[in-house]
Amino acid sequence: MNNTQKHTGRSAVAPAVTLPKRKLIHIRKLSAILEMKSTALFSKNFIIGPIFAIGFAFLMDRVYNVITDGAVDMSGMALAMGVLMNICMTGVYVTAACLAEEKEKYTLRTLMTSSVNGLEFCLGSLIPVIVMQAVVNVLCVFASGFSMNPGEWAAYLAVSTACAIIGSVIGMIFGIFAKNQMSAGTITTPALLVLMMIPMFSSMIGAMEKVSSFLFTGVVYDAILKISMGEPPLEAKGIVILLAEILISVVLFLALYRKNGLER
Repeated sequence: MNNTQKHTGRSAVAPAVTLPKRKLIHIRKLSAILEMKSTALFSKNFIIGPIFAIGFAFLMDRVYNVITDGAVDMSGMALAMGVLMNICMTGVYVTAACLAEEKEKYTLRTLMTSSVNGLEFCLGSLIPVIVMQAVVNVLCVFASGFSMNPGEWAAYLAVSTACAIIGSVIGMIFGIFAKNQMSAGTITTPALLVLMMIPMFSSMIGAMEKVSSFLFTGVVYDAILKISMGEPPLEAKGIVILLAEILISVVLFLALYRKNGLER
């Protein structure tokens, strides 16, 4: 027995070491990624998408006015097309191309080796593009000359934002596989055509109308048209489809992220 044990009358016990808990999200790192992504969205490579969506809504409203000689208010249709363009171009394409650009310039590798975890990177990538889409969707309302009451505004923003989330996650999925901006455009083009063209032509072709009702872009397109006609924008089926597609897109992204993770 050593001197310590003789004086205390009991065995010496090493003090317990408490390890600090590891944070899932570090606000400073997330803020840095948000700033970087926001700056990238306003670069000349990507800002054309949101601007084109606003211009498209304005142009279609003018075209419909000429076609109908102002006798029929087609601003709801013009708004629906502008929102479709925004969700597909800004949500899907720009998100995928932005991620692909970071791979191409090795910015992504620098981030992943500087203790930025996957959750911080994904949130930092999605939040700015979702906010941008929401702002553009509001501007499209004014560009198309469409008017809504507060209740219709709330429904419009809820549906369009839900679709913006789905489109952005889908864009991240494409971004995982895209090696550069050119390949991002190549692999997203078929999806963009499906997501845009089917809702636009759904009123002309019965088969497309059935398919459109199961697409998130078809749901938001129909919701805007219903608002313009004074009808409830969403039924139970539309709500279920949006919730299901948010869940499916997120689960698919997480599965692909683990298999082909951005850290690799």
